[in-house]
Amino acid sequence: MKLIFRMFPVVAVGVLMGGLVFPSSVKAQGTSRAGSLEFFLPVIYSPSTTVGGQGGSSADLSSDLGLGFGFGYNVNNHFQVNGIFNWSTRSYTANIVQDNGVTRKDNGTLDTSTLAFNAVYYLMASNFTPFVSAGIGSVFVDSNIPSGQGSTTACWYDPFYGYVCNGYTSTKTYTAVSYTGGVGVRWEMSRQFAVQGSYNKLWLDVNSSKDFDGWRLDFVFRM
Repeated sequence: MKLIFRMFPVVAVGVLMGGLVFPSSVKAQGTSRAGSLEFFLPVIYSPSTTVGGQGGSSADLSSDLGLGFGFGYNVNNHFQVNGIFNWSTRSYTANIVQDNGVTRKDNGTLDTSTLAFNAVYYLMASNFTPFVSAGIGSVFVDSNIPSGQGSTTACWYDPFYGYVCNGYTSTKTYTAVSYTGGVGVRWEMSRQFAVQGSYNKLWLDVNSSKDFDGWRLDFVFRM
């Protein structure tokens, strides 16, 4: 798995650099995206990073891969609007500062999901083109840390097991507005299929603005 994490940015950079060295004859081949609807499956690599918190606390997030899906509409050969939903689970080490000033470490997992709407501008009306993107969305974060509100028991009738009860513990969560910007390249291998590689920056509108890097590889299916 660590090898995959190391190789993913290499693949993404390779796709980006390919736009600079790809034969001009291929770039010259035109393709009409105008008026078409697309379904895409993104694979998102998030490198490890450290997030600072209040009172000197911090969290070291591990690198991880996220998945998602989305739909886009090509207004013309240059402009696309799309919506995307993606999710990931990342392990982290929290550096906790106690009231007495003593620091301790704790490990956990962080679940995130994002719903975003984006605008994409393709610089060329060809089957191989650079692009830039910008978007706004909402990020839901579940720290998986108990909120201290105790456990809740829910019961239901299952068609196979009958009356079933199960307990769960509420955890600390929050939702934040997100802003994204990205740059990448697109290669349309055929009328029905394309791949896109991009580098993206995400900003979270929380107590203090936080930003995160991401490398993304999209598998695009034109409908």
